[in-house]
Amino acid sequence: MKDSKELPDPNTIEAEAADWIARLDHGGLPKEECLALRKWIGRSPEHYAMISRFAGIWSGLDGLKDILEEVKAPASVKKLHSEQAWMIPLRAELFTVFIISVIAGVFFTSSKHFRSSVIEVPSKQASYTTGIGEQQTVIFQDGSRTQLNTDTMIIIDFNDQHRKVHLVKGEALFEIVSDESRPFLVYAGANVIYALGTAFIVKLLKEQVEVTIREGRVQIKPLPDNAQKHSNRNLSVPPTVLKAGQAVIINEKIHLLKDIEVEEIDRKLAWSEGLIIFSGEPLSYVVEEISRYTPVKFVITDPELSELRIGGRFKIGETAALLAILETGFGVDINRAGNNLVYLSSGGRE
Repeated sequence: MKDSKELPDPNTIEAEAADWIARLDHGGLPKEECLALRKWIGRSPEHYAMISRFAGIWSGLDGLKDILEEVKAPASVKKLHSEQAWMIPLRAELFTVFIISVIAGVFFTSSKHFRSSVIEVPSKQASYTTGIGEQQTVIFQDGSRTQLNTDTMIIIDFNDQHRKVHLVKGEALFEIVSDESRPFLVYAGANVIYALGTAFIVKLLKEQVEVTIREGRVQIKPLPDNAQKHSNRNLSVPPTVLKAGQAVIINEKIHLLKDIEVEEIDRKLAWSEGLIIFSGEPLSYVVEEISRYTPVKFVITDPELSELRIGGRFKIGETAALLAILETGFGVDINRAGNNLVYLSSGGRE
């Protein structure tokens, strides 16, 4: 009997290729690791084809392309490409983990839909608004500041007794300079947030208030009854003290107080640096969040596709790059109906 040869496992090769790409994306490889990568690529036509496929998807991997040219494709790779290479899909569950490490390089390009500005506030009463895809940092006279995310509006009222900010809609990061003689108050929904020397995020979207504390402590209280006539009573919470590493979510169904990890706080704050970070959220949530930053409307036509888990670092406003990844990496069919309407379907997925 002739010796049998075990065929390479495409799942193992894919996982190993993902690991190499992630390491390359985090910086240049030491000389000994470059030699190990060359050896790995030359092990079989399947190894060469898989790493080449990854290299074709992600930009910024010039070092890998140089190595591929040096190694040269095995003679059988052309046949592999023509007969079966594209029959080996990049698995969505691997992509969900892998994309977190390597996707950043695709999105660090300029965006025509994203703008950011800084304003120093000379007045004590004013309103500030950002449009879709805009951000604005407002610096107050006392040194406190707030950064407004996309589609956000605040009204400020400062005097010698208090510093008040009304969050009418949207999301804002507050970094407060302590002044015991003038409390800093943020109004959101049917709540007032008292802050002293702290940093926190307040998000008021779709009849839900979310407060996340990065530093210090705040106290949340419901507005007095006579002040709630223009606010939704269901968006209030009993008096609650929050400290760094805690968040509260308030809507008509839940008043949820929870402890959160530093990584989650960083993820919630990523928008302040022009990024959105997902860590395995369903596509329905991803589309909803991305839509806040662009006039483009996304429609998911297949209910099952809504549950596709997505992870990654996305540059705000780079919808074209996101769609390219969904199409290439996840097999999602992208159908554009004009400039501002995109249909997502699972026709191309296995």
